[in-house]
Amino acid sequence: MYLINGHLYADGNLGNALQQLVEELPQRLQTPLQTSTLLTATKVFAERLQQQTSALVLDAGQRQALIDFCQPAALQAKLDRELGPQPDSLRRIDDRLSRFERWSPLGLVVHITPANAPLLAFCAVLESLLSGNVNWLRPSSSDGGFTAQLLQALLECDSTGQLSGYVAVLPATTAQIGELCQHANGVAAWGGENALHAIRQQLAPGCRWIDWGHRISLVYLSPDAASPAVLDAIVDEVCRLDQQACSSPQWLLVDSDDAAVLRDIGAQVAQAFERRAGRWPALTPTLEEASQITTCTAMAQLAQSFVGQTGQVWNTPGWRVIWGHDRQLEPSALFRSLLLKPVPRDMLAATLLPWRNVLQSCALLCPEAQTGELAQTLIAAGVTRIAPIEAIHDGYDGEPHDGVYALQRLSRRVSVSLPPTTLARHATLDPQPAPPLLVGVPIMDKKAFARQPPAPDAQLYFRSGGSSGTPALSAFSYRDFQRQMRAAADGLRAAGLDPARDRVMNLFFSGGLYGGFSSFAKVLEQLEARHWPMGAPADDDYREIAQLIVDQQITVLIGMPGTLHRLFLNEQQTLRRYGAVDKVFLGGEHLSEQTRTLLHSCGVRLIRSAIYGSVDAGPLGHACEATADGVFHLMSDIQHLEIVDFEHDTPVGAGQSGRLLVTSRERQGQSVRRYDIGDSGRWLPGRCACGLTSPRFELLGRHGTLLRIGTDFISLTTLAQHLRVPFQLVLDHDPDGLERLRVHCPLPASDIRRRLLGDTKLTTLVQTGLLTLAVEQCAVEQFSRNRHSGKTPTVIDNRR
Repeated sequence: MYLINGHLYADGNLGNALQQLVEELPQRLQTPLQTSTLLTATKVFAERLQQQTSALVLDAGQRQALIDFCQPAALQAKLDRELGPQPDSLRRIDDRLSRFERWSPLGLVVHITPANAPLLAFCAVLESLLSGNVNWLRPSSSDGGFTAQLLQALLECDSTGQLSGYVAVLPATTAQIGELCQHANGVAAWGGENALHAIRQQLAPGCRWIDWGHRISLVYLSPDAASPAVLDAIVDEVCRLDQQACSSPQWLLVDSDDAAVLRDIGAQVAQAFERRAGRWPALTPTLEEASQITTCTAMAQLAQSFVGQTGQVWNTPGWRVIWGHDRQLEPSALFRSLLLKPVPRDMLAATLLPWRNVLQSCALLCPEAQTGELAQTLIAAGVTRIAPIEAIHDGYDGEPHDGVYALQRLSRRVSVSLPPTTLARHATLDPQPAPPLLVGVPIMDKKAFARQPPAPDAQLYFRSGGSSGTPALSAFSYRDFQRQMRAAADGLRAAGLDPARDRVMNLFFSGGLYGGFSSFAKVLEQLEARHWPMGAPADDDYREIAQLIVDQQITVLIGMPGTLHRLFLNEQQTLRRYGAVDKVFLGGEHLSEQTRTLLHSCGVRLIRSAIYGSVDAGPLGHACEATADGVFHLMSDIQHLEIVDFEHDTPVGAGQSGRLLVTSRERQGQSVRRYDIGDSGRWLPGRCACGLTSPRFELLGRHGTLLRIGTDFISLTTLAQHLRVPFQLVLDHDPDGLERLRVHCPLPASDIRRRLLGDTKLTTLVQTGLLTLAVEQCAVEQFSRNRHSGKTPTVIDNRR
């Protein structure tokens, strides 16, 4: 049965099928397969299997095995483990060098699969799709169309239709394998030594050979661990698959050279077979296989009878334990044939040396205190995998197979080296990602965000609001945090930070679940920049900070505008005399002209709002060397941004302002989809002069009930609750450049101040010298009005 472009054909001509597929191949190779497309399809496929809505004929074990294998979380874990996070990102391998690397698909991979594992072909193709390859499968002659039907069922779960062009099933004859592999960039094949040799001879030069040959697994047993329960477990794993899997134990090696010990263990294992063998349905060997079993058993018995070899055979028609008291190993005859040998631990390396290339799994059974030492000894002797006896057939997501990561064999590592001055501010050479599908998704407001419980993957929590009572929290998985901080690091580099030369002091606030300090510490770690994590002071004393800047030759400061203003205002003599602080990167949006003048007078050359974001959604945008203040590049690898009308859920027109709606890509800790973060902005047309292709937007300020004042967000609703009368706020800067909040209200000034300072955030900002509070009794009719509309705004922001 053929499967071509998602369609099944009962019959077909290999030559015609190959002609069609080869014509389409360049376009397939040129179009990257998105991991999200594959994982979405596997999720739907697993759900259909779980609900048993699929017409596939599967037994219960096969169905559950496919459900487990196709879980998106398991596949993502495998991808992360084997190729690392964001393996398809062509990014700098060192932020100080102009060298970029990534994993790329191998290209066209032909799979030639065996008959003894019905699900192997499907899993092999899915694994190769995870690496982004185009896949042609030649199933075994006994497959009967089973794998083609499985793969078609998977392709039907892909709403994009893209996957169908990456999978073909072509039941070629043995004689046609060379023709099938003619255009392959890699051939993955399973089988015995002779079969694999015959296939390899037909490959084109340079084609990667991905062989999965027969392997031998074993049990290594310390005599003092040989309890009846342990021996029962050994027998269970011998019988479970009748030793047809590579992970099935063929040898039982004992850490002893005492014949009496081996005889006793052999007898106990035979008793375990008596107890357990009947619990497992037995395979019937072919005539040839049965003959091999008889020959192996008879030869062992003859050696003991006529050559005087120490040993014994415990034998029934359904199983056999063959003990020879020497260290001459050979493959088992399988079908519940267990070879028992004495191999003291100091003889492991010598005994296993001839078998080193074919060793796979080992169940290590010994006292706990000896586990580490014996595991190291077995690995040094050639074993590639050590597992509990009861889990010897199982694996974990991303586990190496036969000593290698399969996805690395199915991928190629590519590199780009550039002159140091070319794209110097680019962290990656990646194209812009496709927008997520958001049709029908409602806008999420602050209340909806706060109501949703953290996801099971949530591990890291930051305060995201709450001026009184219980604070709202924003939840991230560590994977979310790592990915977002990587994007922020890329943005800080684009904004002008040089990790090879800059010496950075971190002056963000820390503690109280505030995320700024720890986030920028992670950003600077990602950049491998030299970093002094100082933190903002709790009072208005900046003397120690200024002295450390001088003593440690700091050249870059990062922090909130209020903190940096107070530092330079209080310690301007010291900093002006030092004169080597070259760059200042701000976490906020506003800096007065007076403060700019002050910083420049102290030798600061570059002042930039480097990163824009919210605690809820994470970093959203970054500045660059070509953008004006308030203009940011979207961090499009982690965030998708919409700008919609203030009143309606419709995109704004060119040059128009609107609400910012953020959708975080692949967020695990908390869902962020079309989230109204409370800011307004507008898109900027054209390509940026810095060379980055990410969209640019201009931030225009807050909308709604939250307002950034000083270094924090203040709730207008909370201020209204404190004042309990109409009011108007005017934001600007005092003569020293400090941010100032002027409050107009029809109350006596002393009452206004007393009521306002009931807000703990506002009180903290005033007490720490980050904000000047000015109050004025003013009748409502004297409030400032908009000269165009005549409306009386609650907030007038004159800071920019």
